[in-house]
Amino acid sequence: MVKYLLVGLILLGAAADVGAGAWTLQSGQFWGKLTYFQQHTQEWYVGKGRFGAPGTRARYDFDGQYESRAVFFESMYGVTDRLDLGLQVPYFDQSFANAAFAAPRTDTGLSDIRALAKLRLLAKPLVLAFKVGVKMPTGEFKNEDGLIPVGEGQWDFDFVGQVGRSFWPLPLYGNIDLGYRVRTRNEQIDRDPGDEWFLNAELGYQLVRQLMLVGKCEVLRSSPAIVFGGIEAEIKRITYLTPALLYAVGHRTTVEAAVRFSLNGRNFPAGRQLVLGLATTLGKG
Repeated sequence: MVKYLLVGLILLGAAADVGAGAWTLQSGQFWGKLTYFQQHTQEWYVGKGRFGAPGTRARYDFDGQYESRAVFFESMYGVTDRLDLGLQVPYFDQSFANAAFAAPRTDTGLSDIRALAKLRLLAKPLVLAFKVGVKMPTGEFKNEDGLIPVGEGQWDFDFVGQVGRSFWPLPLYGNIDLGYRVRTRNEQIDRDPGDEWFLNAELGYQLVRQLMLVGKCEVLRSSPAIVFGGIEAEIKRITYLTPALLYAVGHRTTVEAAVRFSLNGRNFPAGRQLVLGLATTLGKG
């Protein structure tokens, strides 16, 4: 069961998006964001059903409790008006405890770092961009029973198409990301975690001059994991719905507060996550 908790930990890192959808920075601009996640749950989505169908939401055995806290530092730099380079550095502190453990199983430290490049292909009538990313196995991977490691132990590669549009003069914008993640084999335990596709949709409305309401929907689906040459019954899926409020402090800094609700899933922790963020932009523009 603990291996399913790792899946939720991994998703946090994957879903904390770097940058503002399909839009790119101006040449010479720098964008940075610090984000805090927190989740505490006693429930998970049991891996039932076929072909990735949703699982049943159930309590962990032996009164199990999963708690995760994470901090992400994200940055983007505008190399040109059409090309951005970015980096994401996560730090995790997580634990799992139940009545069968003498003490909670914990692990804390830097997780796997992600790097990306985003190229804007069109500016009108829609903003269209293509993003590629790589997740490097920089976090420590420990193959110990009952332990939630901060690193996955393998490389991942993302390929994402992004479409965005401003509906001005209405104070409204929308963005959709559709991506595919190639996940390589963890050689240490001879495990192929299975590739994933994901969809992130976002709609934002400016309520007043400094306050914006944003709604986000995130969907992730995976192919079966393969272990020791056989197929393991570990198809993963999760759907999140996130309402968020963004408050502008001046022209360059934004404070974000959000709650991330899980709608359905399979082999993932259930429940809600608290998200707090602080973002700022430096340079011209």
